[in-house]
Amino acid sequence: MKKRWTAFFLAFLLGLGLTAYGKTPEPDTNTDAPPSAAEDIRQQTSTPFSADYWTAVRHESYDAMNDCMKTSAMPTEAWWADLYLNEDGTAQFRDVLGSYYNTSLLDGNWWLGADSTLRLTGTMNTGEPLTLDGRIESTDSLVIETPYGDTFYFAPAERPGPGGEMGIADLYGTWRMTHYEEDGREYRPGEEHIASMLCFDRLWSDLLEGYVMRADWYHAAGLDTDTPQYRSEKHLLAEQIEEPLMPGLSNETWSVRLTDEETGAAFFAALTNRNSLLVRIPYEKNGGEGGRTVTYMRSSGFLPPALENAMTGESEKSLIFYWRDPPAEVTEPLSVIPMNALEPNGQNKLLLVGRWYETDIQFGVGTPVLNDDGTQQSWISEKVVYEGKIKINEPLFFSLTIPEDTAQVCLFMKRPWDVSWFTWPITDQTPFYVSGDTFLTGGS
Repeated sequence: MKKRWTAFFLAFLLGLGLTAYGKTPEPDTNTDAPPSAAEDIRQQTSTPFSADYWTAVRHESYDAMNDCMKTSAMPTEAWWADLYLNEDGTAQFRDVLGSYYNTSLLDGNWWLGADSTLRLTGTMNTGEPLTLDGRIESTDSLVIETPYGDTFYFAPAERPGPGGEMGIADLYGTWRMTHYEEDGREYRPGEEHIASMLCFDRLWSDLLEGYVMRADWYHAAGLDTDTPQYRSEKHLLAEQIEEPLMPGLSNETWSVRLTDEETGAAFFAALTNRNSLLVRIPYEKNGGEGGRTVTYMRSSGFLPPALENAMTGESEKSLIFYWRDPPAEVTEPLSVIPMNALEPNGQNKLLLVGRWYETDIQFGVGTPVLNDDGTQQSWISEKVVYEGKIKINEPLFFSLTIPEDTAQVCLFMKRPWDVSWFTWPITDQTPFYVSGDTFLTGGS
């Protein structure tokens, strides 16, 4: 098992009349919108409560099934919420279940209105706008209501240290390597012909009654050669630990351990801000220990924008998105995905992306039997050269040389409940010629 993890690291070598808080609005003051941050600072007086950091101690919500209010004590082992009301008028609210945000306001502002009303506005981690309304009950108690029918009761708490405003839930999403440091030198992946991605997702755990964070790691080296090397590690467990990754980071409070549960081996990471992730990877070097610090930056998603845009307006219930010889703005961000060779020295590339449902796919070598009008009657298979499944939004690359006339390779597609396969011969000959990007459906 130690050899396996060593190889893993060696591969990597490759509306309430609101105004500034603490001040009652004048009769003629326009209170439809909050004042600017500068005006907030000029107008602020003493904070009308005892703390700028709060934790939730109780939660209430309506139980429609039983027609009653449901009250829960907080925090629990898996569920907690906190609130920052900073002196400069900025705000943050987090409602976290395990390693996942139920609700969040991470880039917000707060201000007070008449009768100790409180309002927070900003955006969630998803980028969607959010407004939260609340009230101050006393110097040591306040309440926040979400648009989703949840009410949180807060009490003052000790403010976390630098980095504490972030948490493991902020890892969710796709991260791409931008550079790495080793032996005091900085390297760029493009110059070294390597690429790496980390993809974090949350999965529900019945045991913990909350979400756990998992990571998939992808790495490619030798991208300037005819035989690139691809490695991946799937379902690494991500756990937050209360110690910093290394001295001198802006995040002094916590880091993340990524563990391969089969081997028990681990490496460590830390968010320096919500869009920048450092990963420290140890390895053996000249009989001793070495290390590399890799910087990943948050990406808009696993699929590049050019591909997402091409897939808009898809046919209803499309099985697969098919793109012949996609451009560099599609292939380069996905360079960590291995190329499946359907034949030696293939001159063309096919990109398949699963769409409506997990779909069984095969590529078979053989000969088509055509009707008089040139359409395919059937396919005589000689050999299956690829067999597998394609998941929703999963990209797969294939290489072959597409003939200008009779197809030699055919793509077979079938959903789990289908009895027969849908076929698509790979050829430049009409009616099977595919120009640009196309959705393949059961009716194709």
